[in-house]
This record gives sequence, structure tokens and C-alpha cells, in this order.
Amino acid sequence: MQGPRCCLLLFLCLLPLPLRATGLEDSQKPLPPPFSTSDPTAHLLRSRPSAPVRPYSLSLSPEDYRYAPKPRHLRPGRLRRLLGPAFDPFWMSSEEPLGRNLSAKEDLETMSRELVEGGGRYRRKLWREVEGMELPPELPPDMARPLRRWLVERASCRLTSTWVDLGPVFWPRWVRHTACRTGPPACSWPPGMACHPAQLAHLKLLAWHCWAARPPGPLHCAWRQIPYPVVAACKCSCR
Repeated sequence: MQGPRCCLLLFLCLLPLPLRATGLEDSQKPLPPPFSTSDPTAHLLRSRPSAPVRPYSLSLSPEDYRYAPKPRHLRPGRLRRLLGPAFDPFWMSSEEPLGRNLSAKEDLETMSRELVEGGGRYRRKLWREVEGMELPPELPPDMARPLRRWLVERASCRLTSTWVDLGPVFWPRWVRHTACRTGPPACSWPPGMACHPAQLAHLKLLAWHCWAARPPGPLHCAWRQIPYPVVAACKCSCR
């Protein structure tokens, strides 16, 4: 059995009475390093600029991008017009953001439409599963609702974020990367499950793309919109 139901049922099987709530935190296994020159998607922008990618898999190594835009190609007003309504100041910035990383106490899930929708979806699913569970008959009626709320909080996975500089071949060059929050205790009881990315949202960025119409002829370069996946929600699972 997998998913949040697995941890909830295991918890009830081992639950002693009377019940007592404990701290509500979440955990995940660390994500693998997102950037690597050996990553098979590192050269994606030069070959297939519109192909889907895994979150944060584009290389930041300068040698992977031989041609950078010149100052005349970096006029902010023109770049804003090229990106149009896809520009989202929550997710992106043309300059290094002040106070780059959010405090762990801030509720990141309420600060963006994508995160509100992603987190709400999995929280509603947890509530449906908990409401459908048969609680022990010995449980006092006035403790049923607090127990269900505790189970939902225990199995809910929160997000953290970090601002990352993508370099001069992307605009905006600063993008917020989200991840499942780490740190004990685990999201299941007994421990064994962890928080993993469960839903992606796709931003749009500009990438400086160069090509030769007739190799080995002269190169043509232009800004092109590309999809850029970010983690929008996490869930507690066994994998």
C-alpha cells in the first residue's frame, strides 16, 4: 500500500489511547544535484528549445553555452515585451532578489497561484481519505476531529524555495526553485515515508538560442520562449 493512506493506517494500528498530539513537520530525501554537465538535457536548448525537461535540469556551466547575448540584446523593456504576461515576479527576477531565501516559518504555499492550487489539491485528497477512515471505537467523540486534523498535518508536505542565477543566456536570469521541505520528523508514522515532488508548474522564460541556417554558415541568434518546470506540490509517499 502506498501514498498517504499507507501512513495513516499504520499510525492507527499502532496508536495507543489516550491520544496526544506531537509536533507537525515534514521530511523528504534530498533531491539529486540539479545541474550537471553530464546531464543528458544539458544541451537541450540548442537542439530542441521547446522540449519538456525535468525540474531544474538545465546546465549552468558556461561552456555549455558558447554564445551569450550582447548588451544591446539585454534591454529590459524589450525583454519584458517579449516575455509578455508570462513574467511573474514571484517566480522570476531580472536582478538578484533582496532577501533571496524565504524563512522556514513563512507559508510559501499561499504566495503563488500555482502553489495554492498544487498544495490545495493534495490537502483536499488527504482530508477525503481521513474522513473516510473508521476510527477506533474506544476513541472519545471529541477527539475524532483533532486526530483527523493531526493526521492531515502530519502527512502534508511543505515547500521551501531558493533563488538561483541561471546566467546570461536566460531572462529573467534569477528564478525561484522550490523543493520539498526537509528535516525530522518524517511525514509518516511509523517513519519510512518521505515527501517527494508530486506536481509541476511550467513557467515561461526567454532563452538565447543560436542556430545556423545552412551550416557552416553564419549564426543567427534570438530570444525564444521556453517552458521551465518548477515543483508546485509535494506528497508523502513510500518511493
